[in-house]
Amino acid sequence: MAAANDTTVSQTYPRFQSLTYPNTTVGLPVVTTATTPVTMTVAQLLGGLLAVDCQDAGTLTTPTAALINAAIPGVAVGCSFEVDVINYGDTTLTIGLGTGVTKVTIATVAAVMTIVTLASKRFRFVCTGVASEAVVGSTDTWNVYAFGSTAAAVA
Repeated sequence: MAAANDTTVSQTYPRFQSLTYPNTTVGLPVVTTATTPVTMTVAQLLGGLLAVDCQDAGTLTTPTAALINAAIPGVAVGCSFEVDVINYGDTTLTIGLGTGVTKVTIATVAAVMTIVTLASKRFRFVCTGVASEAVVGSTDTWNVYAFGSTAAAVA
């Protein structure tokens, strides 16, 4: 039985009512020499997709680990999310890291935190620490893994 056009899958099939479907919100920051470094908002980072117009060589910095943790209800060590960053600008974009966010290097391969013009890169953020008043010395921390660049399609 097909679902009617004016209903959702969860309305037609009750067993799907408990599923949560992710939403992607496209962030559109502009980076120029006059504005660099630009700090992305937590909403942009968690939106899953950043289409950046890097007009001059510049840096787009992640929010701090504390801000990321504050924005995610029930955050715990091991939580993760991904964000794709596309550089539509005419120069290389550098991704900077906010306080408490660390890039992960594996063996001798360093994570490159730059994106050339007309290319994209996927980043996975993994929570490695949650500050707690009950645990002395605990801090908010995240690791970020950078996956390879992908050239943008040219029409």
